[in-house]
Amino acid sequence: MAEQPDHNEAGAIFQKSMQDALANLDKVAEDARKAHEEAIDLQIAAKAELHRIQLEAETISRDFIDKHRKEFEDRLNNEFLLSAAKKLIMHGMKSVDIMAALDVSEKMIAEAWGDLGFSKLGTNHVANVAYEDQGRAGNVIFYREDVKLKFWYEFGGGLSLAFIDVPKEEHWTSETGLPLEDRLPILNFIGERVIRDQATGYRYEIKEDAINITL
Repeated sequence: MAEQPDHNEAGAIFQKSMQDALANLDKVAEDARKAHEEAIDLQIAAKAELHRIQLEAETISRDFIDKHRKEFEDRLNNEFLLSAAKKLIMHGMKSVDIMAALDVSEKMIAEAWGDLGFSKLGTNHVANVAYEDQGRAGNVIFYREDVKLKFWYEFGGGLSLAFIDVPKEEHWTSETGLPLEDRLPILNFIGERVIRDQATGYRYEIKEDAINITL
């Protein structure tokens, strides 16, 4: 005859397993509660650390700005003066007068010349050339550190690309205010710049009253 199961024993085993399971659930719940509390504590600590870092960063920024304030102010002032110097140069004001008016150094004026594209003209001058386009005609503008001159140009035909009107030798000084010995160096400078800037592959010829840009 088969042995009958002991229901009391089985019930005790089931009850024990349920108690273990419930106890484990309590432990899981307790662990979860602790983890949540730790997470909250970490979040609070992180916010506090972030606030501390922000305050420290603000302090560092203020200290840095205070320490370098004069450097920043000098830099901004120099940028303003350099911009003003370049505008006055392009307006035609003499560089020596700009230095006196703005109280800037020769170094800054030289920097302005470089930014604008000036280059040496002979041994005593720097110069530049700019252009005013008015369709089929316009002005070639010659800049030197001490003078600004405008020369009318018109496009030509055939082999001649353009003619730049210049004063004849006998009228040079009266029309430009410059000595006659300056005429040829200035006209050569203009011719070279026009070829470089506007007429690659062409050449220039200095005539009695014009610079001819031609093939």
